[in-house]
Amino acid sequence: MPKPRTRSRGLIVFSRIASFVFHPFFMTSIAAFALYKLVPLKFHNYSSAAFKIFIAKLSLFTILLPFLSVFLFRKLNLISDAKMHKPGDRIYPLLTALVLYTLAYWLLARSLPIYIHSLLFGSCLSIFILFIVTNFYKVSVHTTAAAILPGICVVLMISEKMGIAPLIFASLIAIIVGMVRWLLGAHTIGQILLGYLTGIFTQLGAYYYLHP
Repeated sequence: MPKPRTRSRGLIVFSRIASFVFHPFFMTSIAAFALYKLVPLKFHNYSSAAFKIFIAKLSLFTILLPFLSVFLFRKLNLISDAKMHKPGDRIYPLLTALVLYTLAYWLLARSLPIYIHSLLFGSCLSIFILFIVTNFYKVSVHTTAAAILPGICVVLMISEKMGIAPLIFASLIAIIVGMVRWLLGAHTIGQILLGYLTGIFTQLGAYYYLHP
């Protein structure tokens, strides 16, 4: 169990709450909703009800089933801790998440705008990178996922000439996630920064691969 870098009980409680609120499994669905709000004209062919159904299905593949798989792995003693502090505990959950997120990409994104395609493809890429690297270096999964938001904002600023305000807000969220993970002693600064780079550049890479 990591040792917190602060003795403040209030900061520790806040950090644990923030770590759950911005859990990696939540971030892709949050980013999809953000895209719907940031570029609504791209979704003009989709009713509000249709998008809600998409979000519900996306949440099934990227939130509910991944959480259930972690619970199952813990019950089967395939991982020692549901928080996966040990690198070895990440193997099965990351592999399962990669399969589920890939299914979400293939089954759900086909009829939706390019930004949803690149979001899901970028999420798959980041999970794949984490899965490969985790045996050698403990990259922060939290900051990788949190960096999805500024990643899509950079994409929209380039492609849609969007203003900078959403990027600032998204970056603040990502910074808070990094700070609380550091305060909890879960990661070093290097692991946190590498997570940011992974999350941002997989989103950029996914968009330009799908939309050269």
